[in-house]
Amino acid sequence: MNKQERIKQWTAKIDKIVGNYKELSAACDVAHDAGCLDIDGQLHTAIWKSFDVLMDCVEQQEWLEWYIYDNDCGAAKMKAGFNEVVNPIKNSRDLAKLIVEDGIGMTDKPYHITDKL
Repeated sequence: MNKQERIKQWTAKIDKIVGNYKELSAACDVAHDAGCLDIDGQLHTAIWKSFDVLMDCVEQQEWLEWYIYDNDCGAAKMKAGFNEVVNPIKNSRDLAKLIVEDGIGMTDKPYHITDKL
């Protein structure tokens, strides 16, 4: 599989995970608003711990967690990279490129820069 095919594959994975995250988050919000889910309760904690574990199974560098939670699925337009090369991560394709590049440079520790464009 060449680099472009890997980016396309990762983009599809990220889109699916982000879609599931948004659906799960909306469902939890509805349940909370209806008084059926305590955000400090065991069920809420179990749901989100399970989601985080599944993300770690897909991608261990924590780019997905950063993208979803810190970068608000790209809406925050934060920059990220490694080897002093940073780019804005505004969508799943931007993140996919970063993940593929990070996989090529396995010895480099990723870092995140949290300023907006």
